[in-house]
Amino acid sequence: MKKFSEWIEPIREAQVNEASELQKSYQDYFKAKLKKYNAESPADLDDETKKKFFNEITQEWERGQGVKPEVKEKIEKEEKDAEEKEKKEPASDVTELDGSAADKMKDLTKAK
Repeated sequence: MKKFSEWIEPIREAQVNEASELQKSYQDYFKAKLKKYNAESPADLDDETKKKFFNEITQEWERGQGVKPEVKEKIEKEEKDAEEKEKKEPASDVTELDGSAADKMKDLTKAK
């Protein structure tokens, strides 16, 4: 007959692995939320923005469960929209010219 500790050990290990996955998920979510606010840390945010940031996290993350399903769909849609927008915008290595520089470029091309 097995001892109680032999029965409970696999259950404990499974709980640790599950918590680790949830923690990783939270870290990814938190980093994505920081990116949305163009910050590397909550310390980079002013008080008002920091309050908004943490309120969003509180509303969107269900403790012990992860991102709420309706929020997950919203996030995926925003990511998809951002990818589509990125595809539509032409990639350019040249920075935009101000008005006078653009006029000079036109004059130079006409001279040829």
